[in-house]
Amino acid sequence: MSSIFITGGSGFIGRHVLAALAKANHKLYVLVRSKEKLIETMRGIGWNDFSLITPLQGDLTKPSLGLNPTDLQHLLNVDIIIHAGGPMDILLKAEEAQQVFLNAAHEIAGLAKMIHDSNQLKHFIHVVGYKSPYSDQDNDSKQHSDHDHKEPPYEKMKFDADLFIRQTLRTWGIPLSVVNPSVVIGDSYTGITEQLGGLGILVDAVRRNLMALTPGGKDYWLPLVHVDHVAALISALTEEENPTNNTYFLLDNKINSPNIIELIQLISKEVRVNGPLGSVPYRLIKKLLNLGVGRLLQLPKESLDFIVTTEFPTTSKLAIEKKHNLNLSISKSTLPFVISDLDYRISHGTTHAGTTHASHQFQFNRRANLATIESEGKGTPILILHGTFSTSFNLLPMAQQLSKLGNPIYLVDLPGFGRSPFHHNHSIMKGFEQSIVDLIRGLESKVIIVGHSFGGYLAAKMAETLQDRIEKVILLQPVLHPVSSVYKSSLLTRTILRFMSKAALKKNMLNAKSFNNQEEIPEDYILYMYNELKSSRVRKTTAEVMSALSKSNNIKLNPSSWDYDKVSIVWGTKDTKSDIPNPFRNFSITHLPYAHQFPISHPEAAAHWISKLINK
Repeated sequence: MSSIFITGGSGFIGRHVLAALAKANHKLYVLVRSKEKLIETMRGIGWNDFSLITPLQGDLTKPSLGLNPTDLQHLLNVDIIIHAGGPMDILLKAEEAQQVFLNAAHEIAGLAKMIHDSNQLKHFIHVVGYKSPYSDQDNDSKQHSDHDHKEPPYEKMKFDADLFIRQTLRTWGIPLSVVNPSVVIGDSYTGITEQLGGLGILVDAVRRNLMALTPGGKDYWLPLVHVDHVAALISALTEEENPTNNTYFLLDNKINSPNIIELIQLISKEVRVNGPLGSVPYRLIKKLLNLGVGRLLQLPKESLDFIVTTEFPTTSKLAIEKKHNLNLSISKSTLPFVISDLDYRISHGTTHAGTTHASHQFQFNRRANLATIESEGKGTPILILHGTFSTSFNLLPMAQQLSKLGNPIYLVDLPGFGRSPFHHNHSIMKGFEQSIVDLIRGLESKVIIVGHSFGGYLAAKMAETLQDRIEKVILLQPVLHPVSSVYKSSLLTRTILRFMSKAALKKNMLNAKSFNNQEEIPEDYILYMYNELKSSRVRKTTAEVMSALSKSNNIKLNPSSWDYDKVSIVWGTKDTKSDIPNPFRNFSITHLPYAHQFPISHPEAAAHWISKLINK
């Protein structure tokens, strides 16, 4: 166990580094501006044990990092410094960039010298970036003077800080590991990407149809690395008994990575827009952005700087991988989750609760090929499936009430909704059904499945398909017959949704009897759905599902095969647009005086009746 001082602990990379180091039982001192923000940030990634984490109030831009004398004294005994501080903001102005990178480098180097003189600092780990021109063999600033005018302030000051720390620590004999992450994306399994810079800029450009012509050709690429892989490598470096000066580029070899055309094709597929038609010379695009086109398109000219032709050295990274039994390669199966998560965050903004963390009790996760919001518990898991014009987040208030039962709860984003990638099955309905089948088969126990509206239809299909894996099925206002033919044309529906205002969306919901009156609509529901429909992925999926549900040949249920003891229906009688067909009326039916979206408008009542049916 080592004693470690870390900057940037509440950042996108830092929070995952803290979790990895705390799991390894290191004693951690973290420079923070706000202790409350650090706790909230760590809870956002599911970390709730702070016994090994000591926040120290300070500021990168201040002398001695803003630390008080008592805290500075505590740090004299640390073994390792990890410097990962500084914002990921390519638009930083020169003065601010100098403060948070170069000036901070001077201050933390001074602290390192103080510790080294007192206790012989074992290791200094500096997180920089893959475009830094400096290496262990090449620390001459004169050879790289051309970068002074080529790089934006964000990169220039990061690189100047890199050079300063390399030269200074070498003079003092402090072992230095420089970690150069490429463009950092979400977790290698869940794909959750809390940072919209980097790949998020490209996803936003694609979803706004600005990438019909890709910048550069097949020789260009955007190197990527998962955030948990960055944390894993840094954690491995802290275990080195005799660290030596080295630089670690965190990226895959170019030959094993998608080129920029392939990457934009993948993003286009996942956000469900037309793919690129071709490419244009990189320098031409760069020149146009520099001339002001970028401002008109709201596309930063600096965003192209991360697209490169360079092949980077990976020998040192691969050696650490092998030594510590790590796999730090990009997970291709996770990229659709990264893209969908970014798409969701771009639609809703970074401050919405649905993009930070669900609650202290519920956390974002992934099951099979679906994004989930989950709470832990004991007993049979409760699987909750939402309908159209909804996501898992909208059913969270109901799930929070259900959590009182003590069961594990898995709120699912159906394919193409919320944070889940679309299924891309040639059959729209079979794709949804198979995704739920895969999720359930991946669980170790039977499930209680609760489905609302279209999710109710899917839950009913599971009652037929997976009888041996289902303990109970509770259908909330399920789709049991074709919906209105007004949705028959998916193209027309998609076009209407694209230009629908918040007022029109509310009016449509009331006319459709989704809610009985305006007072029933939760305060932020209309804004949430308005933002959700900014995504072409969600609009197209919604339109295709509604079109499929308007056709009788797609509503294929066989209630005679259902187990009467397992299936219950909860029905809102204020929904005058749908009904329960005769073949389904022999099942247990609970009537409630609400409209179609009652799990959203009346979550406590819905949870109350679901609980009664589960315990029946």
